[in-house]
Amino acid sequence: MRTVSSVSLVVAATLLGLFGNLMFGAAGLTLAGPGLTVIEYADSDDSERSIGIGMGVIALVAWLVLLLSAALVGLRDGPPTRARRATVRIVVGLSAVLVLGTLVAVLATPPPLSEYPLPE
Repeated sequence: MRTVSSVSLVVAATLLGLFGNLMFGAAGLTLAGPGLTVIEYADSDDSERSIGIGMGVIALVAWLVLLLSAALVGLRDGPPTRARRATVRIVVGLSAVLVLGTLVAVLATPPPLSEYPLPE
């Protein structure tokens, strides 16, 4: 039962972490420019971008909390069996690799050259 609960928490945490990465991408957050910048799009304003970045931060913090609670649920109450310990470590590791990998991919996206190029 603890294994099923732990895996369920990891699945929920992974979906929440991927949602946070989606919000960062939708807000236009990137590290490809000079430092951490926000890509300027013509069809959005600063309040929409700040809401997206805030939702992304909250979702990634919640992902981390759920991931840690999944590990605690799976490994507490007496000595865990070898199978349960291995299952918890594998699913927590897969979630971390998936969410952090997509975060790196989102933040490494370079800004477009220009939506409206200036005439020469």
